[in-house]
Amino acid sequence: MKVFSMSQRIYYKDLESDAESIIKKDLELYNCMLHKAFKICFDRAYKDVTYSETDQRMIKSFYGTSDYFSLSTIYEAKALVKSLKCREKENQDMIKTRLKKIDKKIKKKENQLKKALKEKEKLINRSKKKKYTEEDYLYEVQGLDPNIKRLKSIIRNLKFRRNRNEFKLKRKMPSVCFGGKKNLKNDYLDIYRYDASIFIGQAKHLEFDLIRNQSH
Repeated sequence: MKVFSMSQRIYYKDLESDAESIIKKDLELYNCMLHKAFKICFDRAYKDVTYSETDQRMIKSFYGTSDYFSLSTIYEAKALVKSLKCREKENQDMIKTRLKKIDKKIKKKENQLKKALKEKEKLINRSKKKKYTEEDYLYEVQGLDPNIKRLKSIIRNLKFRRNRNEFKLKRKMPSVCFGGKKNLKNDYLDIYRYDASIFIGQAKHLEFDLIRNQSH
C-alpha cells in the first residue's frame, strides 16, 4: 500500500532573504502578543485582576492587529492557563504524598535516635559506677556515637526537605517559564519583551498574509 505524506514545515534555507525576515518578524510579533494575552489571563485567574475592556479589544488596540490574530493568541493563552491549573493540582497532590513519606521517615529516624541516646545514657551511668569496660568504650566510640551523628544529620535534612515542600504547597501562584527552559538558558527571551510600538508596523505582514491566503 502506497502512502502519501506531506509536511507544512517551512525551512528558512528554502526561502528568499526578504521572506525569511518577514516570517521571523511575524513570529516575534505573535509570541509577544501571546505573552501579553497570557499575562492578562494569568492575572485574572491568580491575582483577581479585573479589566474594563475585553481581552480581544486590549490585545487588538495594543498591537494594532486584526481580530484573527488577537483571538488566536487569547484562545492559546486561555488553554495555557487551564493547563497550568491542572498541572498545579497534580503538583500539590504529589507534594502531599511526598510530605507523608517524609513525615514517616522522620518518625522512624527519631525513634532510632531515641534508642541510641538511651544506650548512650546507659553507658554514661556505667562509667559513673566504674563498670565501664573496654568493649563498652569501643562500642560507644566506633558504633554508637557515629550512629547518633548520622541519625541527627538525616533528621535535619529530612526536616529541611519537609519545610521546602510545605513552602511549595503554600505558594498559591505557580511559577512560569514562558518560552521554555532552553530559551531561558540561552538568554533568548527578548522576543517576548518588545514594546508594542515596534510591532505596529510589522503587524501589516500578518494581515497581508491573511488576506493573501483568503484570496487563493
